[in-house]
Amino acid sequence: MHELIEIDQIEKLINLKGLRIAHQFGSYSNDPTIPACQRLSRIGDEIVEQLVEWTKMLPFYHELPVEVHTHLLTQRWAELVLLSACFYAASTRFSSQDSLPVSSTTTDDSEEVSFVDSSINLQLLQRRLCAVMGKHIPLEHVNKEASPLVEKFTALLHSFSRLKITLEAYVCLKAITLLHYTPHTCDEAAIDVKESMVRSVYVRKVSIIQDQFVKALQIHLSQHENGARLTDILTWLPMLHSASSVLLHSKMFYVPFLICKNPQRINGGNRGAEVRTALSPLSYRPSATVTDDEEELNATSSC
Repeated sequence: MHELIEIDQIEKLINLKGLRIAHQFGSYSNDPTIPACQRLSRIGDEIVEQLVEWTKMLPFYHELPVEVHTHLLTQRWAELVLLSACFYAASTRFSSQDSLPVSSTTTDDSEEVSFVDSSINLQLLQRRLCAVMGKHIPLEHVNKEASPLVEKFTALLHSFSRLKITLEAYVCLKAITLLHYTPHTCDEAAIDVKESMVRSVYVRKVSIIQDQFVKALQIHLSQHENGARLTDILTWLPMLHSASSVLLHSKMFYVPFLICKNPQRINGGNRGAEVRTALSPLSYRPSATVTDDEEELNATSSC
């Protein structure tokens, strides 16, 4: 469990380069010559890169072939993003609010993230998106594009905060989530007997590894009387999966990051190196029809 904590690096995952604010000469200034689409099109690659790096450091990485890890990560990346965002939001709440009801909010650089009110989070998303884009984006446009996802994510935050998940439980749960294997969607009839047998062996192996983390989680929870119960966590997982489905169908898959963390400022000319796509394919970048009055918003969600 200590090893899982060491490799998690949640701050690195949440603090994406593509969601930072250019800062020049005392004012916010994104280079107007670079379209918003290009400025944000690397976010998907950043998410993939961070998750791939985490996967490669997992203690069981060498027990499974790369193809299996690719399949698992392709299936579970959205759930991993939401789980990490929920834990980050819950763990960065001010200690003075720990004893307050769930309806309280968490403050991040004087910006409040609500655990119950999606309208507050929608306004927060709009302000932070405007800062990243360097120009005003009407709230109605953000509402049109992101409202279902923000509502779902706020409900997920609310339910997660009630679990009172520890860091140890979170890293175990993250591994358990990744190791939830479902069959390939390809035509099973096209798979020969040998390949089918090999696949079944690794499916069993994934299940065995997952069981080990479930047991580790159960032992950890049993040592914390006032903490979460395993049954509560297992009951919460379908909610995570449901929210991930909304995220997968949204064009704004970075919404959880902007809601949970205030964008940091960077020098206008320092945009970092090109992100290498370390794992493919992940269907995180759907296309969208752009109209003139919504061009800037949709540029953040389609490339």
